[in-house]
Amino acid sequence: MNKKILLVGCGSEIGSMLLSMNDFKKDGFVIDTVLTNFAQNSKKNVSDSMDAVFARLILSNPQIFDKANLNYKNQIIKIKNRKIKFYFGDIKNFKLSKIKKKFDATIIATSKKHISNKNLMKKFLKISKYVFGVAESKNLPSIYPNLLNVQTKIYGKKPKFIEDFKDKIFALGSCQSNGWQAQLRGLIGSFDNSNLKSFKMVGTELDIIHPDTPQGRLGTKSDKPRDQDARNNFRPSFSQAKISMNKIFPKIHKVHTVSLRTLITPPGYQIARFNFKYELKNSKRINRDTLINKLRAFSEKSPDILRISKGTLGSKAYEMLETAAVILADKEYIYYKEDPYFLNTSQNRVNNLCQVIMQAYVHNTRGYCRSVLNCLKSIIKNPKKNKKIHCWI
Repeated sequence: MNKKILLVGCGSEIGSMLLSMNDFKKDGFVIDTVLTNFAQNSKKNVSDSMDAVFARLILSNPQIFDKANLNYKNQIIKIKNRKIKFYFGDIKNFKLSKIKKKFDATIIATSKKHISNKNLMKKFLKISKYVFGVAESKNLPSIYPNLLNVQTKIYGKKPKFIEDFKDKIFALGSCQSNGWQAQLRGLIGSFDNSNLKSFKMVGTELDIIHPDTPQGRLGTKSDKPRDQDARNNFRPSFSQAKISMNKIFPKIHKVHTVSLRTLITPPGYQIARFNFKYELKNSKRINRDTLINKLRAFSEKSPDILRISKGTLGSKAYEMLETAAVILADKEYIYYKEDPYFLNTSQNRVNNLCQVIMQAYVHNTRGYCRSVLNCLKSIIKNPKKNKKIHCWI
């Protein structure tokens, strides 16, 4: 029996990309029903709203251009022989009884405000076993796709598990925190947990260049930063990555200095810094070459989480990859240093503060959606194994 998913929100990059990328053979489930708002200026006309959603799907993922078609009468969009039933309405007021169907999970891809509203999210438990929000949330436990079941001494806080929560409502993190976690996962993979005697994360920092998406409403319509015209308008913004940092490493130095938005297509770019102390059971120390080799070995096993760049190509080279982060592992771009601030005057290198700086292309849409789809596959396909899936609060 096929696992069925309800998607709520299909008017933005993430919702539309999740829908167009979903493949039952790969994911083990099908998104077969969508609830989304009427298109603006459509006067709640279903046909006009169907056209708007269809346009968003094609623009988000042009690969499906000749594999998708519309059925206005039945409110169905067909993608690669997969029929998706559409309902239109406001998430807050829509009566779920109209759908007349049960689901294995619901994905909320509307807004951060909706995802942070636990009562609103709880509404979907009436027709769904799980509810997942595709954003960061301080009000919900978080499941981070790239850290699903990673046993390590590197975490600053012991995670909980899905079974610890009566209400199966979770946030799956943002595209930016997903990219940062992919780089953290690469660092974790560079230390063999069985040989790691001790590890103390001292601090983590992140800088971001983010593809821009505003619609140009500055002036009489809006003065909000997200509504500014994206053209020729390089500007500072913010990211949800700090929430993720606080959940995983609550008691260390954490800085997300800036998120710069500019008019480019995904992927974006991140510079992640990790400062830590460690001791291996065999008393050896790692170096940059060891780090790069470990990252490369991990990338071969988990290409959806991270890959290693071949040369120093521009972002266009990675546009079609379904990868959370592509790390530039050339020696000019990855930095590892023992005692970078010359703080250790003793001969005991265990006390050394070590610093790793990674630079990576982070795919804000395609890469993030692959992480989400893989995460749902792990949770939904075999619920008996969910006891091991980590949650952060």
